Amino acid sequence: MSEQAAARAGGGLPPQHPERGFEGHPLRVLEEGHRQHGPVFGMTVDGVETVLVGTWAGLGELFAAERGRLEVLNTPLVHDLFGRALFNLTGDGHREARRLLRPALAGRALAEYVPALLEVTAPAVARWAETGTQDLYPASRSTTGVMSARVLLGIAPGSAEAKTFATDFERFVAATGAPPGPRRHASGRYWAGRAARRRLHALFAQQAAAAGREGCPGSALARLVAAFNGAPEAVGPLEDHLLALLIAARETTASLVTWCLVELASHRKHASLAAAESREALARPGLLLRREELPVLRAVLAETQRMHSPNLLSVREAVCPMTLGGHRIPAGTRVAYSPSAGHFDPDTFPEPDSFRPGRFLAGQVSGARLWAFGGGAHACLGRPLAELMALTIVACALGQGLPRLPGGPPGRIRYRPAKAPVGPLPFALDLEET
Repeated sequence: MSEQAAARAGGGLPPQHPERGFEGHPLRVLEEGHRQHGPVFGMTVDGVETVLVGTWAGLGELFAAERGRLEVLNTPLVHDLFGRALFNLTGDGHREARRLLRPALAGRALAEYVPALLEVTAPAVARWAETGTQDLYPASRSTTGVMSARVLLGIAPGSAEAKTFATDFERFVAATGAPPGPRRHASGRYWAGRAARRRLHALFAQQAAAAGREGCPGSALARLVAAFNGAPEAVGPLEDHLLALLIAARETTASLVTWCLVELASHRKHASLAAAESREALARPGLLLRREELPVLRAVLAETQRMHSPNLLSVREAVCPMTLGGHRIPAGTRVAYSPSAGHFDPDTFPEPDSFRPGRFLAGQVSGARLWAFGGGAHACLGRPLAELMALTIVACALGQGLPRLPGGPPGRIRYRPAKAPVGPLPFALDLEET
């Protein structure tokens, strides 16, 4: 019997894997760890002993076992900045907050947001085409930021509120890069972010009051205000939830859009097929909401999620003893899962390093089952909205032309906080040849 099999049979602790090379090539280290040890192994991450969970089967087991056994583990910095946002809540408060937030972020509510999303995106992407070559990731991030403010807060592009929001939100986002431990108190970014948080809360309250009086067409805000009116204190204030939703909508969606256009720039045939659907979607925007429509565009987005999950690691803490992959996980253990470590599982996705949107067209795996937005009790509630935002931007871009990277694909990549190119990535939209 092998050492791994003996450990499994005995219900022992997960085997240890060296962290060497993780900072530079995290996916390579994770893939090697899973090849050697299976779905679960231990490794030092950011100086802390952590149990890593990956492979398709491993992630499925984790999410099935998560409720009541694992809680989100965030740093003191995240708790300071985001307060009682959803991902900082536990127990009944977490469950009730999810119940209150969900209706405004999915289902029938999305139909009301499409005109507002196009109102922002169409002119922004038209400027991309007019400008010629530009830096793709900042352009995507700027667009998703304006979209997020419009659809979550009802802030119109170019308004005085938009300028105030953009300035303070940048300071708040910059603060998330401060040291996560006690050293944060010596960081100017941290204190600037705390001050920006207070001003953003005031702006959110102002927008919420207006939405409560007058409604807010094309925005989730009126629904959220109504849902949180009289809500128990345990669910946290709406302002904290809005901070979390705004940063997730901007950063996650910008990462997905960037990598989707990077892949389409390298795969002209897929780009041409998706462009034909994009022109149809722009003529009939309701198609953006129908899961059975725009199959190529949706398959391209799903394959982008599979290959380029914005989130490298999500961290949990075991609140009671549990078993994962046949290994004993004591209470208090730091547990992290990587969506990419499941999405590159060759047993589920043959040729995992190849961009093959057809795997989703063929129905091999449903795009809805991907883990880019997490799963289980803490799955991201904003996934339907983020996917709609990404689909809208990509459709608008392809409606202008086919993507091209004059300098080639990115040479360097960072994986945290969201997967993105390091340094400028020149990008252009070319009219499609007929």
